[in-house]
Amino acid sequence: MITSTQAQQYLDQALGVSVPSFIVDAAVAQVAAAEQAMVDAGYSEQKRLLVQTYAVALIASAGAPRRIQSQGAPSGASRSFKNQDDAMTQLRRSLASLDTAGTVAGLIGPDPASNTLFMVVC
Repeated sequence: MITSTQAQQYLDQALGVSVPSFIVDAAVAQVAAAEQAMVDAGYSEQKRLLVQTYAVALIASAGAPRRIQSQGAPSGASRSFKNQDDAMTQLRRSLASLDTAGTVAGLIGPDPASNTLFMVVC
């Protein structure tokens, strides 16, 4: 099972997302409940870790957390991130392709960025 430390590391280093640790902890606890379904679906340990990582990231970042654009330290060290606007949608697609049994689909819900078109014809 993914740890809160691993999840925080992924959010910070891969996505450039800053999320309070209590949110990450809650997201990890939610995803932990789906681990047995992943085992039952025959997912390898590596696949379970990826599914858990992506699911935790989506749950923890659902509140539109701030993304680090740049950061500097008195020592001269700095970092900056430029995320694509649809990074979370791409993460959802990656998760869907990995989690073919839908073990965490109920936890993350539908993509709010996807557009629905309603047409009324009279």
